[in-house]
Amino acid sequence: MELLTSDIRTTIKGNGYNQFGKRVLITQLRFSTLEAIFEVDPEVQRSLDPKRRSEIREFIMDALEHKDFYFSPFVFSARGAIKETQYGWELDPGCKLYIIDGQHRSSAMSSALSHLKSRKESAEESGNLEEANKIQIYIDKLRNYPVSMQVYLNLTQQEERQLFTDINTERKDAHIGLVMQYDQRDEYTELSRQVANQLQSQFEIEQKLSRLTMQNTALTSLINIRKCLIALFEGKLSEKKGAPYFRNCNPNDVPKISLSFFESWQKLFPPQMANRKRFVSGLTGIQVALAYTVYLLTKKDTTSHLEAIHHVMMLKNYCTWKHDDPLFSHIYDPATGKIKNHSTTTAIETTAMNFINILDRERLI
Repeated sequence: MELLTSDIRTTIKGNGYNQFGKRVLITQLRFSTLEAIFEVDPEVQRSLDPKRRSEIREFIMDALEHKDFYFSPFVFSARGAIKETQYGWELDPGCKLYIIDGQHRSSAMSSALSHLKSRKESAEESGNLEEANKIQIYIDKLRNYPVSMQVYLNLTQQEERQLFTDINTERKDAHIGLVMQYDQRDEYTELSRQVANQLQSQFEIEQKLSRLTMQNTALTSLINIRKCLIALFEGKLSEKKGAPYFRNCNPNDVPKISLSFFESWQKLFPPQMANRKRFVSGLTGIQVALAYTVYLLTKKDTTSHLEAIHHVMMLKNYCTWKHDDPLFSHIYDPATGKIKNHSTTTAIETTAMNFINILDRERLI
C-alpha cells in the first residue's frame, strides 16, 4: 500500500473497518513517508525513554546487517484529518497523524538512520567506498521499511489518552519460557538453546518454566543457562540486553567454551545433582556463581576460559555441595537446613569469592 501526493490532496491506499464503534484505517507506508507526516502529542504520549530507544536502535542496526526485522502495527490518530472518498483515503493538506503506539520504535528507526548516515560519511571521508556503499544499502532498506499502521479517524484527545492507557495497561510481555524457546533476536538466547540441545542426552533441562521448584527433576533450565552464559563471558549478574560482548576470548570459541562449562558439571557435582533437597547443585545462584568464578579466573594471569573451567573442577575435592557445606555459610539457614536467597547479586558474588579462595589455596599447595 502506498501514499500518493498531488497539489491538492494526499491519498493513502488502505482499507477501513469499524472497531468498537470507531472508524479505523489499516494501511502500510514506507518509513521515510510516515516520518514526514506524524507528530507526538505530549498531552497524550509519555516522555521518550532514551534507554529504550537505544535498545531498539541496536536491535534494528543488528537486524539490518544480519537478518530482517518485524514490528507489530503502529497506532495513530488522524483527528478527523483523513476522509474516505471515491479516490481512497485523503489526508488534508498540512495535517499530521498523531502517534498513539510506536513512539519508541519510530524514534529508534530515525536514530538508526542518523547513525548510519554518520557511519557512511566517516567511511567516505576515509576513502572506504565499499563500506560506504554497504551502509547506503542499509539506509535505503530502513527508509523503505514498510510500516503497518492502524489509524483511528475520529478520536478525541481524551479518547486518545484512554487508548494509549489501555494499550500500555493490557500489553504484557511474553512469558519468559516462551521467549527462551522462540526468540531469535537475542544471541544469548539462541546460544542457550544450542547448548541445551547438545546437553539433552547428559542431563534434564527445563525448557518452559522460569523457576525450578524443589520437586522439579531438571538440573537446570534454559533461563538459567542464559544467566550462566552472561556471567561466564561478561561477568554480568544482572539482566543483559543488546548484543553480547564476549570478554577474554575469541568469539569463535564461544560455543565450545559454553558446552565445556556445562559438561563439567557431570564431574564436578555429586551423582544426584538435580536433587535440590539434598544438594545445592541444582540451584540458580550456585550455577551462576560457578560461571562467574570462571569469568573471574580469566581475568587473572591471562587464563583462558577452558583453563579456568579445568581449575574450577578442583572444587569437587573441597565441596560436598550439601546445603550445610561451609562454603555456603553466608546463605545457609539453620532453621530450615537449606540455603536461601542464593540468587541475589551479593550472594552470588560472595559464593564466587569463596570458590576463588579455595582455588587460590589449591594452586599454592
